[in-house]
Amino acid sequence: MLAAPLKRSAFGLRSSAALPKRGKADITVRKTTGDVLVGRGTYGRQSWNGQTATVFGCSGFLGRYVVARLAREGTKVIVPYRGLYEYVRHLRPTGDLGMVIPMEFDLRNPKQIEECVRYSDVVINLIGRNYETKNFSFEKVHIEGARRIAEISHAAGVSRFIHMSNLNARTNADAKSLVTKAFGEQRVRESFPGANIVRSATMYGYEDELLNNIGKNKYCYLTVNKAQRKLRPVCVSDVAHAISKIRDDEDTVGLTYELFNSKQYTQKDVIDLVQFFIHENVWRVNVPSSLLRLAAKAVDILPYHYTSHHEVDLMLADEFPSGDPAVQTFADLGIQPHTLELAALQYIRHYRPPQHEEDPMEPRGYKAFRKPPVPVNNKDIVA
Repeated sequence: MLAAPLKRSAFGLRSSAALPKRGKADITVRKTTGDVLVGRGTYGRQSWNGQTATVFGCSGFLGRYVVARLAREGTKVIVPYRGLYEYVRHLRPTGDLGMVIPMEFDLRNPKQIEECVRYSDVVINLIGRNYETKNFSFEKVHIEGARRIAEISHAAGVSRFIHMSNLNARTNADAKSLVTKAFGEQRVRESFPGANIVRSATMYGYEDELLNNIGKNKYCYLTVNKAQRKLRPVCVSDVAHAISKIRDDEDTVGLTYELFNSKQYTQKDVIDLVQFFIHENVWRVNVPSSLLRLAAKAVDILPYHYTSHHEVDLMLADEFPSGDPAVQTFADLGIQPHTLELAALQYIRHYRPPQHEEDPMEPRGYKAFRKPPVPVNNKDIVA
């Protein structure tokens, strides 16, 4: 076959056809370890791209989206779980036969952690809590647990480590869970040089605790501070997409990412948006934070979790990016996040009354709720 004729451009000779791009079947070389990963088969769910990833915290809200994205790209995914196998059974169909592998583990057992990461070249830690239990305090989960996973992963020769944190994780934060997450980031960086830290704002989706909580508690939705808490909500699928791109790009080694909405909302704005979409009023009950925190402490004594005073502290925490110029965002990954006003309806449509069930999915009049983007160097940003 004759080669395509060459054309001369301002940059020299080039083919008339598109310039060749790196194919999905080409080899991948990990910068940190020098490991060579070779994929097998065509790219996609029914192939193997040469990568094996362990996703701790896979049974959580974000975890199922991360596992689903990795599995459909042909990554072999190890899904460690604590408790019942039923907690992760729904993850197996996200990948091809034998590509999603459940493994039982305990965060306090180093041997089981080592078994989960032994054959992986990527480890993603999504483990986190908003409340404490008698067996797992914030220190044991966010600091000791994160350090243990990072140390064992580094010793096992894992190439990439991605640690999930919070946009408000700071050592001087008012909420204990945010303080421990900040210290957890430090321990991860000490234990695994080149680890990626991902700080996300409040996420929304089908199983979220933002839009769905408003919808199912529309007749009595408790708020504090007159629902003036500042939020930067992001779609959970966008965060999963970002984690997948970080894992796949060797130029991201050691970088920190903050994933947040370019628009700033108050909690009241989100409530107004929900009641606009579901065609019903959301009855807000503003409770003094001190009173709600006292009631949550009393309820926290019960054997089963209903609420906690730590979660009340999080209700008072405004979301702001750090403002650090070295921190990357969605734009650096080439991701255009979903717009809250356009995406929210699909997650809360089932809260509509029956007479509005057949209304179109296209939200009409949503532009009234659009918020202008807020620059990153906003004066309210706390370093």
